[in-house]
Amino acid sequence: MGSVAALPCLLFFVLYFTAGASAKPHYMVFFPSMLYYPYTGKVHIHLMDLDEPVQVTLHLASSLRVPNITLEKQGSDILQLNWPRFSNVSTPPASIYEVAHLHVSIQGGSLQVSEQKKVLVKTLELGTLVQTDRDVYKPGQTVKFRIVRLDQNFIPSNRELPLVVVKNPRRKTVAQWRGVSPRQGIVELSFPLAAEPALGTYTIKVEGKQHSFSVKDDGPPHFEVLIRLPCVVVKDEKTQLDICGRYPSGRTFRGRAEARLCRSREDDISLKGSLRNCVEFRGQMGRDGCFSAEVPAASFSLTSFHGSRLYASATLLEEGTGMWRTVTRSCVIVDEMATITFENHDKFYKPGIPYTGTMLLKRTNSSALKEKEFLLVVDTGLKRQTKTLLMDGSGRASFELDTSGWNGEVFLHAAPKTDEGQKYLRYQSVSRYLYPSSSDSQSFLKIHRVGKKLPCGQPQQLEVDYLFDEKVMGMKLQNLDVVFLVLAKWTIVTFLRKELPAEAGLRGSFSLELPIGPELAPTAKVLGYVVLPNGEMVADSTELSVAKCFPNKVNLSFSEQRALVGSQLRLKVQAAPGSLCAVYAVDQRTRSSGAQGKVNPSVVYKLIPMFSEDGYPQVEERDTPRCQPNLYPALQAPSINCFDVPRRRWRDCFHSLWRRAVPVPDIQPGSYTLIKDASLKAVTNAQLGCAPNIQLQSYQSLLHPRGEGLEEDEQAGVMEDTGMQVDFLGTWLWELVPVGEVGSAEVTVTVPDAITQWEAGMFCTSPLGLGLAPATTLMVFKPFFVELALPYAVVRHEAFTLVATVFNYLRQCLRVQVTLAESAELEASAVTDEVYSGCICADEERTFQWGMRATSLGNVNITVIAKALHSKELCGTEMPVMPAQGHVDIETKLLLVQLPRRM
Repeated sequence: MGSVAALPCLLFFVLYFTAGASAKPHYMVFFPSMLYYPYTGKVHIHLMDLDEPVQVTLHLASSLRVPNITLEKQGSDILQLNWPRFSNVSTPPASIYEVAHLHVSIQGGSLQVSEQKKVLVKTLELGTLVQTDRDVYKPGQTVKFRIVRLDQNFIPSNRELPLVVVKNPRRKTVAQWRGVSPRQGIVELSFPLAAEPALGTYTIKVEGKQHSFSVKDDGPPHFEVLIRLPCVVVKDEKTQLDICGRYPSGRTFRGRAEARLCRSREDDISLKGSLRNCVEFRGQMGRDGCFSAEVPAASFSLTSFHGSRLYASATLLEEGTGMWRTVTRSCVIVDEMATITFENHDKFYKPGIPYTGTMLLKRTNSSALKEKEFLLVVDTGLKRQTKTLLMDGSGRASFELDTSGWNGEVFLHAAPKTDEGQKYLRYQSVSRYLYPSSSDSQSFLKIHRVGKKLPCGQPQQLEVDYLFDEKVMGMKLQNLDVVFLVLAKWTIVTFLRKELPAEAGLRGSFSLELPIGPELAPTAKVLGYVVLPNGEMVADSTELSVAKCFPNKVNLSFSEQRALVGSQLRLKVQAAPGSLCAVYAVDQRTRSSGAQGKVNPSVVYKLIPMFSEDGYPQVEERDTPRCQPNLYPALQAPSINCFDVPRRRWRDCFHSLWRRAVPVPDIQPGSYTLIKDASLKAVTNAQLGCAPNIQLQSYQSLLHPRGEGLEEDEQAGVMEDTGMQVDFLGTWLWELVPVGEVGSAEVTVTVPDAITQWEAGMFCTSPLGLGLAPATTLMVFKPFFVELALPYAVVRHEAFTLVATVFNYLRQCLRVQVTLAESAELEASAVTDEVYSGCICADEERTFQWGMRATSLGNVNITVIAKALHSKELCGTEMPVMPAQGHVDIETKLLLVQLPRRM
């Protein structure tokens, strides 16, 4: 096997320190449990009370035969050094995943250390994103797509793509490209669909990644039907049902609605036609194009909620054409209950340091229950205490508990006051067991939890409590260094340091400032530790939720927020100098045919495997010290629902359930487990405690042992469904825009001829990294427009009615003239040059009709012209206006003319 000098897997450190105090020297070396090829990582080295200069050597023993690399550093007792990233790679391995051994040697004075730890070495693949300009195409359309490739720091990669393949539903290749070179990490490709392609799901495959889109031939949609229905039905309340029609042009739907709302149970679903307890509705659509009804819950005989669903069926009949569409939808009916949960709480408490937490009270539909009183019961076994909590406007209440005198497991139970709990059909309470953190000296460090998501660019204050045992500290107090390792993306990012002077005492608190940047997103862990004079390491850790931010700050904006159809606008792009920006804009009303996989922060962060929240792989050491706690017997969880017992027995029931289902240790893990949970390995002579033999289950998992409960979409307050694929306008902008060295560019764009709201997005790549622009919208309007209502087909020489409706979007009245264009294939019942005119005031519409006969077979064009007129004739009491732009609108539609059917 050849030499592979690119692996960041060997460090050789030579560190020189002057002699320290006469106390016993201590050392701590922390490094990640997994090393990613070929990226950098950090090693944290902390040396205390050295009596002579020392030499530290780190060597990785690997089957890959990595050569030695030497680094020298001197003059500090806390040091962080990078795993080097090599660029002189001749033939890097394609994929690496192996267990290696990291040997740590510390030699000098009284320190003669030689220790070996296992680590995983793994190749980190590039993140690959495929974005198509639509997710549903029609035959003959062009498929446009982009491929974006990023490393773990969101730096674009220009590594050549050996093969890009597009396969149809029959797994046949319809397009492929070889040796594609990205431009700043972006590849933009396209290909046309055949006039009669295979219909179904197509896939784009690139380096093991796959992206799907669909090809359908549903014909041009005329209008869509939407059903809005709440997914929570409460006894003695009414359910709101809304059915709406919608056109691609944005005009209001006119017609009638017929709806049916039924209840069933899961055991009825397999029986066709088993829907029961139905309520039917009929009525005219309102001015907003919707039909609404309130349905009393009593209509469905809701004596029991469990297993029930609501089924809605709606048919819309279009006025003037007789066209109709039907859609159906169902949703789960759940019990309305008040649910209380613990937020920002720890499983373990530290005796002598206050225990804090937050409780959240909400309804089934996730809305908060405000200003409600709840009881928090605290049972230490020897003492029982009850606190009354008042929920604030967000449904939350914070609490602080005095842990002085706690020395074993503590039971927390939240319960409503009697008058509060009886309001709901069911009530889901919550309970927790807390366990003491282990410390031989009963010394503790506590980092306060931060419950909110932290924005980038704003430093966060970390609040820390400490409690040190007097005997351990000795007769003469001394200064102590408290060190905080900040970890994110499975590596050490940086560290903070706080010196506690001797006069600070044995108990107190302090704060320190942590800068928040993209390197900590999306989650970071802070591991704080201090080594006491007796060698015991006291530690604590907390997790931080950080906004998914990016190093490249970008922005996208239109020169106007409202624009007339057909007008020209300036699109301004701003990003880091040298960026290449991918711009796209989709019809905001589009449900399924806009750019699929809009590039948002969540999508990008899922590209890199190391950012996922899955379990981090660990390689255990054979000599890991194991805790030997006394355990309660672990029995099979009983099939009992404590909500079925009288409320006065809830506490005893929950206590029994917990005891019988979960093995409970009476000794809890200390610093060792905190280090392991931070995905670190440690070489140290400090006392870390032991590793637990079991993992505690959450109490909530006992209440729902099979993961039962509502899915996220079923917890939403309202569900909406169109029941069909809707094309609308799809994607408007699809451009690559370089911003040059000035960091900005302007592009002139022409607004499409459609009344809608466009949503524009953009991502940019540069050597600095990726940037995502906040979405920006553009409202497109016409002063007025004309819409034709035609039957799908007519019989030649038979009479039919042509209906044209003019809509006024201005705040003033218009006087319009509407003309039917001449056609040799059509006959009007009146004279062909007949002209209609009239007033249309703000938010009004006016309908014009012609009696027609078609004289030719096949597809016939029908054109109507609407024109605004200069006029001094009043419209009622108001003078009509003449719009400065868009004073003419022309609508043309195809009419199919057929022969009469033979009898």
